[in-house]
Amino acid sequence: MKKSEKVKCIAIIAAIMVIIAFSVRMFSFNDTEYTVTITGKERITESGKDSDGNYKTSSKYMVFADDENGNSVVFENTDCFFRMKFNSSNIQGQLKEGNTYRITVIGYRNSFLSWYQNIIKVEEIAK
Repeated sequence: MKKSEKVKCIAIIAAIMVIIAFSVRMFSFNDTEYTVTITGKERITESGKDSDGNYKTSSKYMVFADDENGNSVVFENTDCFFRMKFNSSNIQGQLKEGNTYRITVIGYRNSFLSWYQNIIKVEEIAK
């Protein structure tokens, strides 16, 4: 193997490791807790063709709420392998508009990239 090929291979491996490390850190270990009142829920569906020309559909749940300061906030509710969360549909069904919940989320909100914090845990607050 030529030296330039070795350098290229090492650079690709390093880039993959950085992407994996960034993804795990970005989406798995920054728990934030909110107290919110649910104002709405949606299921966003995207469809189109992948790079091989195959038709592909994906969807995610969105949750709209007001925090304890009256600020509008938006969260994503999707499964998360790194946190062993596979009950997004159950959580979406559990959330009722007008009710108040203590939620735990991970991730960061980035408007430019359309990233939302992901709901990991939900606990209803008694009225």
